[in-house]
Amino acid sequence: MDLNDLIGLEACEAEGVLRKSGITGFKFVYYVDRKQQEFDKELVTAVRVRDGQLELVVCRYKFEVV
Repeated sequence: MDLNDLIGLEACEAEGVLRKSGITGFKFVYYVDRKQQEFDKELVTAVRVRDGQLELVVCRYKFEVV
């Protein structure tokens, strides 16, 4: 499995893919802008290994503008 394939997935989808592949030792790192109160998606924007632990960097996005 190429971990870069997780980039662009929603956080819950990425978690499902990892668990299905048998990978359970990971954590999410959320980058949250305090000014951004509304969002409709939380997408994985980067995957990295830091201190031996897999981290999925998640950012919040607002795609639907009403």
